[in-house]
Amino acid sequence: MPFTHSMPSTTMPAAEAVMRRLQMLEMIVENTSNMVVVTDAERRITWVNAAYSRTTGWSLEECVGRRPGELLHGPQTNATELARLGAMLRQKQAVQDFELLNYKRSGEPYWVSLNIQPILDASGQLTSYVAIQSDITERKKRELFTADLQHRLELAQRLAHLGRIERDDETGRARWTSEIFRILEREPDDLERDAQAFLAHAHPQDTAGLRAALDEALRSGEAMDAEFRVLTASGAIRWVRCRGVPDTAAEAVDWPRTFTVQDVTLYKNLIEERHRRNEELNRQVGLRTRQLEQAYVSLEEFSYALSHDLRTPLRHVAGFAELLKETVNAGDVQGSLAYCDRIVRAAMQMRQLTDGMLSFSRLGRQGMTVQTVDMAALVDEVRSAMAMDAGSKPLRWRIQPDLPSVQGDPVLLREVWMNLLDNAVKYASHRDIIEIEVGWRAQPDGTEFHVRDNGVGFENGQAERLFSMFQRLHSDPRFEGAGIGLALVRRIVEHHGGRIWADARPDQGATFHVFLPRQVAPASAGDAAPAGTA
Repeated sequence: MPFTHSMPSTTMPAAEAVMRRLQMLEMIVENTSNMVVVTDAERRITWVNAAYSRTTGWSLEECVGRRPGELLHGPQTNATELARLGAMLRQKQAVQDFELLNYKRSGEPYWVSLNIQPILDASGQLTSYVAIQSDITERKKRELFTADLQHRLELAQRLAHLGRIERDDETGRARWTSEIFRILEREPDDLERDAQAFLAHAHPQDTAGLRAALDEALRSGEAMDAEFRVLTASGAIRWVRCRGVPDTAAEAVDWPRTFTVQDVTLYKNLIEERHRRNEELNRQVGLRTRQLEQAYVSLEEFSYALSHDLRTPLRHVAGFAELLKETVNAGDVQGSLAYCDRIVRAAMQMRQLTDGMLSFSRLGRQGMTVQTVDMAALVDEVRSAMAMDAGSKPLRWRIQPDLPSVQGDPVLLREVWMNLLDNAVKYASHRDIIEIEVGWRAQPDGTEFHVRDNGVGFENGQAERLFSMFQRLHSDPRFEGAGIGLALVRRIVEHHGGRIWADARPDQGATFHVFLPRQVAPASAGDAAPAGTA
């Protein structure tokens, strides 16, 4: 309520008492650190205390008759707040703790907290105002500094995709910063939202681990640091890192007052991508390792061939050459010709072995020339070439009519037929009549061919060994060979995307099956011949 005053109608001693009280009040006002301003009803200054002059730089003589706003208001004084203050004073309202930015005589800004009391006379008429101003500049600086730090912190946290869940100690209310809403793809609001409300968005598969981490933090009082997935409003999955230190101020350990929540989705994606790349690198390393191992095995195989298979024909050449020399000196022409024939056969054997090794090692290093191949014509060509090697033994062919054409490399497929038919003739050469059957049957995705003979056969359990380099199932000297042909055939067939297998019985012949697909896929890098096998 505004103060009212009236002159007492008492005796002189009472008036003297009032004067003494006024003097005491003036002394108190003069010595207070707060600024005191007295204005008339028009808000023109009639008196200021010494604290006012010290703070503002304006003396009493310079202030009297002027309004406070003329002396103290400046470019950044809030006009809206000034209008509100003026409205309150016109309504004769008391003003409590009204904060305003003022300026000193030197132009230096300062903050004040105003308490203004209207003074009314006995009839209720406004006579003056008494204003007490407290300099709150330091407090406002701290508040502004804190607000600026808070703004900078929130900006830095947004840039770092770092949000906070805070609980106000005074109100007990918790709130999310804007980054939390961004992570969850929700519109920001001012509702109370605590850590438990955020953790409710955790992916169901991560809930148990998250609860265990939080329980351990509450038990030990140590900081919780957990990475888990959250489900956003759109149903997307994001990775977050949530950290908080339990509140140990009370007797019992309580939930952290502040949680930090960082969006680590990009980091997790990079980790996952690096993991995939490492797996691919490990796969490539494994592939290269297997190729090196194959190259090492091939080198061993070629070393064996050079030290064993090539040694025999060379020894024959050398031995027959010595015998040839002796027969020439003796003048035995017929014997000399026989030894010449044996030397030629040994040289031919050596050449075939060398050619086979080169073909086997180079296959896969050069691309195939894929075209339509007439298998009937190819078989007939190979059979004609073999006729001169059959000798005097009768050879009976049974070739199924209408052998179909296939897609493939004609040179390599000729090598397949040459080796299969030559093997059939060779291992049936001890029979009085050599019988060779060539047949085919259509498959859903290609064609299966077979070559069947009436030769010595073999145990079915040994069939796989036939297709390995330098592997032979028969040691009978009647059946010569280096163990290269079928290994080469297998490599050719597999490069066409097909497969080869065999079945037989001892002394009841053998059947070799070759499946070739309808379309030939290009050989991949992993299908190439191992390095160092040339």
